[in-house]
Amino acid sequence: MPPRVSPLKDAIQHVVSKTDKTYKLEVKYINAVKGRGLFAASSICKGEFVVEYRGDLINDAESQRRRSLYHPSCVAFMFAFKWRGKMWCIDASRDDGSFGRLVNDDHRHPNCKMKRIDVNGIPHLCLFALNDIKEGQEITYDYGGEDCPWRTQMTTSTANARSADEPHPSPQSDAEEDDLPGPSSTLQKTTTSTANARSADEPHPSPQSDAEEDDLPGPSSTLQKMTTSTANARFSR
Repeated sequence: MPPRVSPLKDAIQHVVSKTDKTYKLEVKYINAVKGRGLFAASSICKGEFVVEYRGDLINDAESQRRRSLYHPSCVAFMFAFKWRGKMWCIDASRDDGSFGRLVNDDHRHPNCKMKRIDVNGIPHLCLFALNDIKEGQEITYDYGGEDCPWRTQMTTSTANARSADEPHPSPQSDAEEDDLPGPSSTLQKTTTSTANARSADEPHPSPQSDAEEDDLPGPSSTLQKMTTSTANARFSR
């Protein structure tokens, strides 16, 4: 039997090939509040690489420019984080069929965590399993930020109905080699109606991950309120 690939090497292989684990993951529609979500099609072990949060890698100025133009439902897919002393952002607002952008938020019992890994000098955000995940379980991570609209503007009955699972949006991360929070978590406060509008189509984005078998330079992220400004220079991958 060939040796098991380490979580970090597994992540790098998928980052380089720009592929998802379609044999281990599947997308399902959940409900009108959460929209779609990502689920385990087979068991996933604690520490295992799960999925990359793929999108356009852009600098802070370009991120602010796009935020000023985007609808709130698109801003929710922007994951800001700190790398080499500067703020960067993964813009996953375009539905390109990748799985990472569909992972929902769960600030109570997340089963994955977001970490940053650098591949060929470029940062990538990857989710790793915090614990063993059974077949059929939804993949989730903590977006961070208590002001996430889906957390703060849901009625008690709705919140109870959906229990520990919640939709998601975007945060920023502050760590050069640590855990990252979610996508734009301090997303401007959208009204419940706006949040519901994007519901069925768009889940949300970022978690934190604690992979064990390797030293994963994960980022620790704290989303910050971005100001609107114009920008240039997009960091292309």
